[in-house]
Amino acid sequence: MRMPLFGIVAITVSLSASLLSAVVAIPQSPTASASITSDESKLAGTWRGDSLCVEKGTACHDEVAVYRIAAIPGKRGLLMVTGGKIADGKEIVMGSGEWRYDSGKRTITGELPRGVIVLKLEGDKLEGTFTLPDKTVLRRIILKKSE
Repeated sequence: MRMPLFGIVAITVSLSASLLSAVVAIPQSPTASASITSDESKLAGTWRGDSLCVEKGTACHDEVAVYRIAAIPGKRGLLMVTGGKIADGKEIVMGSGEWRYDSGKRTITGELPRGVIVLKLEGDKLEGTFTLPDKTVLRRIILKKSE
């Protein structure tokens, strides 16, 4: 049985269109999507380390810092961060809120009433600064994941 040329062309065009739409629907950079999810999952947990005063001899005191980071379901690119310090052997929560995660820079940023904390993910470390509104760096923060 022979098929007319028109039928063959119609089937070929139809199949090509179907394949093209299927290819377009496939994420073009699965590693980028995976790394965002991977980085965000790497951030979840408890981070401990030092929050060191940049200028000595001020009212600022070096502290042992504790940051608890969790994903926020349905809010990709945002993390819930609870920050605290250790005083007299006890953890004191200083505050909690949503922080932005920038996958390109691999940073988390918390806008606080007194300034901004920006921490960069480097392997198993988070390192960054607490900067006052006048752009003065008040603290250097170095954390390692403990869980």
